[in-house]
Amino acid sequence: MTKRFLSVTDLPLGTLGRAQCESLREALKSYAFERCLVSPMRRCLETREIVAPHISFAVEPALREVHFGDWEGRTLEWVESRFPELLAQRRRDPVRFRPPGGESFEDAAGRLRELAASVRDGPPTLVIGHRVTLGILERLVRELPLDSSEVRPLEPAEFTIVSG
Repeated sequence: MTKRFLSVTDLPLGTLGRAQCESLREALKSYAFERCLVSPMRRCLETREIVAPHISFAVEPALREVHFGDWEGRTLEWVESRFPELLAQRRRDPVRFRPPGGESFEDAAGRLRELAASVRDGPPTLVIGHRVTLGILERLVRELPLDSSEVRPLEPAEFTIVSG
């Protein structure tokens, strides 16, 4: 399976994604979440239905993935072959870099700050979202700089426990 920049493309979970969610459901059984916040994207809503159907939830628009703009749907190899200078710029300054027509990590942090405070100060919360956005949210909850290497990107159906 080829990895692509996906933010606004609203794909459903595939067979592999559903299987990963079944495993995740088992792993999450020992946690007592009081609420669930979920991105409005179809794949996240389907994830919630599988892993946490019994937890009250709210759709949280701020959890949508960082917008990749003109890179949407493209592979890293495609971007690298056509825009190596932009990719180099992104690697040098991932926090402030904005792909053409997209948003930066800094932009996304602006829409996530209030949510981060709610997660940090609220009841135990399961958050279902996207790789980049969840990394930004974790940094905000833990009050780390946006470029902190203390946060590792999550793989699909992987989770981390964060306490503020």
